[in-house]
Amino acid sequence: MKEFLVTDLTTKNNIKNFLASKNISSTAYKKLKMANCLTINGQQLQHNITLQAGDKVGLVLPAETTTIIPEQGALEIIYEDDALLLVNKPAPLLTHPTVQCATGTLANLVAGYYVATHQQCGIHPISRLDRNTSGLVLFAKHALYHHLMTQNRIKKEYLGLVHGELFPATGIITAPLARKPGSIIEREVNFDQGQNAKTSYETLATNQKISLVRFVLGTGRTHQIRVHCAYLHCPLWGDNLYGLSGPQTRHMLHAFKLTMVLPFTDDTLAFTIPLPNDMVSLMENEKLCYNNIMKKI
Repeated sequence: MKEFLVTDLTTKNNIKNFLASKNISSTAYKKLKMANCLTINGQQLQHNITLQAGDKVGLVLPAETTTIIPEQGALEIIYEDDALLLVNKPAPLLTHPTVQCATGTLANLVAGYYVATHQQCGIHPISRLDRNTSGLVLFAKHALYHHLMTQNRIKKEYLGLVHGELFPATGIITAPLARKPGSIIEREVNFDQGQNAKTSYETLATNQKISLVRFVLGTGRTHQIRVHCAYLHCPLWGDNLYGLSGPQTRHMLHAFKLTMVLPFTDDTLAFTIPLPNDMVSLMENEKLCYNNIMKKI
């Protein structure tokens, strides 16, 4: 059970309004109350009571099951509590099963981990990555907590290797994105019909032939970083869909940092993981100097 002490009351406040001050919407409050998930001082919440300083508000998450087939395999866990699981996904690995692929995905490994650790949890991806993108993927263990997390602030940062050198070296790309006509996969910049898309970037190292770039997503459109890089004529290294034509291989993009604000407490957690070996090897082969880069970011 998640529990926290109410210490920031300046005036009397009922539980609904108090939770609203913690970014818990009225819809989320109703769902939590109907599911009997909320407790006050260890007692199940029955009505919208008035809180007092020193009260303890608790969140009891119900057990869940999943239809995802459990599989055993290597799973690099970065962080875990009773509501969240953060893992490092290698490339090329699907995040979640599809109609064509019911097994062999990251979610199958997570399901297997829950079985092995006797956890009755659902599998609810909060962040997803393309098959050929590596890095941090966050799962909620319960549908209600997934709903709460999607209302809070999650900042995702990536490191990518691109062809050439970006001009200017630092900037914000605001080109809108849409599905490319005739394709169910490919996206394109479309100023007439595209959805708003915002990517901030900073060049960390370059030798003109190849550059290491930090990306921060302002929106979460499909293939956003990949399309925006191609739009600036510096596609991701290995991205044969938006760069050099050919069969799809591993594009050099890594979700290296995730910062999240937790529901109820507003605590901020930040996690960073290093670059994978294939990106490090490419930089060494291309003689791109990146010493102490990770320490700076």
